[in-house]
Amino acid sequence: MNMLIQLFTSFFTIGLFSFGGGYAILSFLQQEVERRGWMTTERFVDFIAISQSTPGPIAINIATFVGYETGGIPGALVATSAVALPGMIMVSLFSLFFFHFYERPGMQALFRGLRPATVGLVAAAAWQIGKVAVVSWPALAITGISILLIAKWKISPVVLVIGSAIAGILLF
Repeated sequence: MNMLIQLFTSFFTIGLFSFGGGYAILSFLQQEVERRGWMTTERFVDFIAISQSTPGPIAINIATFVGYETGGIPGALVATSAVALPGMIMVSLFSLFFFHFYERPGMQALFRGLRPATVGLVAAAAWQIGKVAVVSWPALAITGISILLIAKWKISPVVLVIGSAIAGILLF
């Protein structure tokens, strides 16, 4: 029971204070998972790869995997619910007032502040994941080619995930 409370508290807090979507939440998740000793960085990066290649939001998928890893099916249910609950509550409340206040200068200032912070969170997550995932020349090549394909030619992430998986099988 104590593990389920820890999972709920951790994932609810992460869900409550994470802005910018699934990738922005990754650095929070990694820090919490490592701080609690639930898994290693390498294992967490593996879960990111699995979460990226399975249907659904990455934050929900990772919460499910981490919850299952630490507490079985009850852990998966608790972690998944906990990470989603704050967003559901905030979106419900926010939608009541958003359209009424959106054009106001204070709301516009809020968004001007949140946008760069979101970019910073995503960049921090990319850096943390990159330190673990890009540890060889083939991995660096896959990373560089993926960035180029998505930035220059807008290649579908699905194609990149499948292509990277095939390249991983062939190169590693």
